[in-house]
Amino acid sequence: MNPRSFQQLSALTVGLALLLISQSALAHPGALWGIDLSSVVALRDQARMAAYQSADAPGERLNRVQTIVLDPGHGGDNNGAIGVAGIREKHLTLELAYHLREAIQARYPDVRVVMTRYWDTSLSLPERVHLANLAEADVFLSLHYNAAVHNRAVGYETFYLRPADVTPQPPEILGHSHGEDASPIEGAGLVGQHGDDLVFIQRDLIRANQHELSARLAHSVQDGFRGHLDSIDRGVKQANFGVLRGAHMPAVVVEAGFLTHPEEGSDVIERAHRQRVVNALLDAIVNFDAELEQVLDDQP
Repeated sequence: MNPRSFQQLSALTVGLALLLISQSALAHPGALWGIDLSSVVALRDQARMAAYQSADAPGERLNRVQTIVLDPGHGGDNNGAIGVAGIREKHLTLELAYHLREAIQARYPDVRVVMTRYWDTSLSLPERVHLANLAEADVFLSLHYNAAVHNRAVGYETFYLRPADVTPQPPEILGHSHGEDASPIEGAGLVGQHGDDLVFIQRDLIRANQHELSARLAHSVQDGFRGHLDSIDRGVKQANFGVLRGAHMPAVVVEAGFLTHPEEGSDVIERAHRQRVVNALLDAIVNFDAELEQVLDDQP
């Protein structure tokens, strides 16, 4: 084979390989150059856990929080807000989630941190909650940045569900076993006959306890922001957020700043601001873990 023919064959082989790789990447939204990103993350976590378990001084530990689910808001077709800096919210939340994940695992190597998305892909609100439930998370943080129709709104705030959105309707409204909340709560050992009043009462008590813990988590997040962000404290609020409905664990929506504010909208894209948000959320997790330990110890 002459050199020219060999070069043509090599070029054709490389071209076919690139085509197959690109088709593989398109077939799986988490694949890049034929590599599945979620698999890489899982392997990296296994290596981290192996190093942690073999270490002489394994590092700090949390008492009750062992699995954390981070939900980078928006993604894929849903850009979220676009602020004064021209950066899409979906990119900022993903960047924040990765940095927060690294910070948590650097300080608490045995804590499992799962993200609802690891790349720029579309994900429905029920899918995010479902992933958190499947992971049996102890904490669910949905990460967002805020926006307003005017440029005067500024500050940070944290949301959890309203009581009416946590507690199911009475059996006669739900239609008994045909209602949305008729299936048992995962992890709950229900007593009595299926469909009787005792079952619904127990479910209400479980949800009420979860709602109280979500409130504690929200206040922990807001306290963390207050200690690290030089902005306006807009407080803890309750709202009917779809990304929180159906969660089996303490769950909140975090709004780390306004993209539409002339100054804050420029600050939030900076590394220094992101690090302050990470520090605030890490403090919030630690404080909530201590509260959770006390609450559970006080229970009979």
